[in-house]
Amino acid sequence: MALFQTSVLKKYLKAQDQNKISKAYKKFNKYFLNPKIQKNIKSSKEEEYQGIFLTELFVNMLDYTMTTNTNHNLVAEFKKPN
Repeated sequence: MALFQTSVLKKYLKAQDQNKISKAYKKFNKYFLNPKIQKNIKSSKEEEYQGIFLTELFVNMLDYTMTTNTNHNLVAEFKKPN
């Protein structure tokens, strides 16, 4: 059983800005398919890379806004110190 009905998926996919999606995908490929960056990602611990990942993918590619702005829509995970 599908998660969404096909008609619902088609409706929302048609409503997307294809130009915006294309630009974001080009940015994604340029950054995440770069062999040097892939090597750095693989050698990093999750905690080390989390902030960079949020910024690169969500802010720079998908136009989210971090909590430092008043109208934010992205909040980084907060970890309590030991």
